Amino acid sequence: MHLDSIAIAVPDTQEATPHRKPAPPLQRDEYGAISPQVTLNDVCRAQLRDILALAVKSGHLNATYLHRDRRELECLNHDVYDFLLERGRVRAVVVQERTFWKDLRKTRTRMTKRYVLLTRDRRSLRAEALDAATCVKRAKNTSALGELVRHYTGTRPVRCITPRVVVEGAYKVLARDAAGTLRSVFDGSEYRVGVWRSEAAVPDHGGGFYFYWSEQDAVAGTETNTTFAAGLTDGLELVLCEVEVAGRAVEYAHGKHAASRLRVLHELRVLRRPALEAS
Repeated sequence: MHLDSIAIAVPDTQEATPHRKPAPPLQRDEYGAISPQVTLNDVCRAQLRDILALAVKSGHLNATYLHRDRRELECLNHDVYDFLLERGRVRAVVVQERTFWKDLRKTRTRMTKRYVLLTRDRRSLRAEALDAATCVKRAKNTSALGELVRHYTGTRPVRCITPRVVVEGAYKVLARDAAGTLRSVFDGSEYRVGVWRSEAAVPDHGGGFYFYWSEQDAVAGTETNTTFAAGLTDGLELVLCEVEVAGRAVEYAHGKHAASRLRVLHELRVLRRPALEAS
């Protein structure tokens, strides 16, 4: 969703009178973002653009993009979940930075989300990372613009029951590139230590993150090529990692599973080095 397509209402700050109807309830789409059907005036739209542009320039947000070729589709969007108006000016914004990747030849997809509170103070801009597990739930529990911002600034709490998530320890084999970055053997995507990745686990290898419950199964799967197809790991350094998994899990053969959420805790040891280095 590009900012040009986002329509956000300027709240009616005047009290309702017998001759004046109250402002309509806040509209959100099914994902909790501000509804495009509500109108934003030109002045506030420009202010919102300026804040997002400054956030990108300052490194608080990544720039939006859209890339598509015959093989894959990849994009990054900024979705607005709330903003605060003070004296007719946009002072703070809750924004979701969402990346989406899809293999156009298969059914694999990948999505990441993070939420940031941007606060404008004269010429400076502050950024605060928000809890991804509850931000959308709180947004859907608000009825007026500014309520979500005020919750995170501590002036007016918005209630939300924190979901109970079962997190379990497991093991995963990743590739490590020349720069020391951990990457997926399958698609080369990066795994950062301590950062959750999310993708719905779907049967028949349709999605999710592969892992093993036991260290022995992870090592055996690599040695016997049941984890990776023959030739897929040629020239790669393979590293055994301890991970945490959560959400739905799909079971496959030889102890292999796929989880909807996974994060790397730390590296354990190298399982295989590139042939030239090993010799």
